[in-house]
Amino acid sequence: MLYAEADTHGDTMIDAARDQDDVDAILLAQIRETYGKVLYSHKIHEKQSDLCFRRHRLQRGWLVVLTAVSSGAFLASVVGLFIEQQHAALVTSFIALLVTALNLGTKTFKYGEESQRHREVAARLWNVRESYLSLIADMMSGAVSSSDARARRDELQELSREIYSDAPRTTSKAYEMARDGLKDNEELTFSEKELDAFVPEHLRLGAAKGGM
Repeated sequence: MLYAEADTHGDTMIDAARDQDDVDAILLAQIRETYGKVLYSHKIHEKQSDLCFRRHRLQRGWLVVLTAVSSGAFLASVVGLFIEQQHAALVTSFIALLVTALNLGTKTFKYGEESQRHREVAARLWNVRESYLSLIADMMSGAVSSSDARARRDELQELSREIYSDAPRTTSKAYEMARDGLKDNEELTFSEKELDAFVPEHLRLGAAKGGM
């Protein structure tokens, strides 16, 4: 009878340990999934910053060029060599109008400032991304308990929420560029193989299973 009770108690402990392993596996899977999403967001904001900076340079370049050539007397004399004086005046007025429009555009579409904002968001997300990666490494090496991992996860989720709430909007073009850069398809759901492609080789679950 005592042996039966001992066996029953032992089975209960084994089942509890297995349940704990399942919980840890579920927690690790969730954290890996969140890591993938943060990684994507970081890359998207980086690409959006690049897009905005290109537009900023193009905008400033055209403004400099048109401002330089819109000098009234110089432009009128040059254009007057090729077309009639009346038409030359129209061309001069049109270029002056373009310069005015570009000046208004620089005040309305502040691509330089927008690029900087996306760059700052990307920098903050980089820290979150690396923190998630460190947490994954700690969990896979057994250096952190499940309760501590949950606490760190909750802290990172709150930090991510604060960053996202203040982040400027991104465009589909930036998403496509990020997707191409990460060699992913088009869904923000990740298979184990896709997540393994994002993390260093020694942190890949596929490699761990292969070695068992």
